[in-house]
Amino acid sequence: MLSRKDLGGESDEERFTEALSRLKQQGASVLITGSVRAAQRRDISRRLLGQTTAQSRRRVLVSTTGNGHDVSDLLGSDSGPSETLTHVRYATQARSVATSDADSSAMEPITPSIDESPITTTTLSDLGIAISRAIEEFEVQANGLAPAELRIGVDSLVPLLEEYGTERVFKFLHLTNGRVHDTGGMIHYHLPMDRDSDVASILAPLFDIVIELREQNDVCQERWSINDGELRSGWVSVDRL
Repeated sequence: MLSRKDLGGESDEERFTEALSRLKQQGASVLITGSVRAAQRRDISRRLLGQTTAQSRRRVLVSTTGNGHDVSDLLGSDSGPSETLTHVRYATQARSVATSDADSSAMEPITPSIDESPITTTTLSDLGIAISRAIEEFEVQANGLAPAELRIGVDSLVPLLEEYGTERVFKFLHLTNGRVHDTGGMIHYHLPMDRDSDVASILAPLFDIVIELREQNDVCQERWSINDGELRSGWVSVDRL
């Protein structure tokens, strides 16, 4: 991990940029906090999934909220060949028989539904195994993944926390983040709670980057923190990114 001493006498902005660039090459885990509209969460997911660049990506989209959007919502009309995209779905029996009442905007799912059948899991351990196997398949297909080629997005941690509690989810995140780091990839999770909430405070140390989302005077803003808040971007309007 980087320290202020390691970063030398550069400006805060330069140190932040260098640290972020290094994480992109080494692999990074990202926690996204804040109870905001689904459109803002989809926007940050598109960027973290690498949709705004022309570089080759292999993506795993993990749905935990039980519903989905069209794939174009996240990846655009050109979602890429099926061998570079895997959809993993977590579904509990309780949710599968529940009525489909509308969720709050903070819980509106951002993960797309995909034409072919997703990999469906019903336990936390099976979810971890499915993600690991998807990564392994990509590694075999690509004969090794390039830095930042693998991108994984999880639409919400809330259903997992409700089902298994903070301690078990903490262990799941620790193992899954480690697996992604081994490939030099990037994984992000949405947690639609305030950054200062008890759950976010417990989970945040597991992550290289924490992104806070908010809406201020009808303007969507985000703030990035690296290395447990050692480096911060300050609040930035999304249209400036």
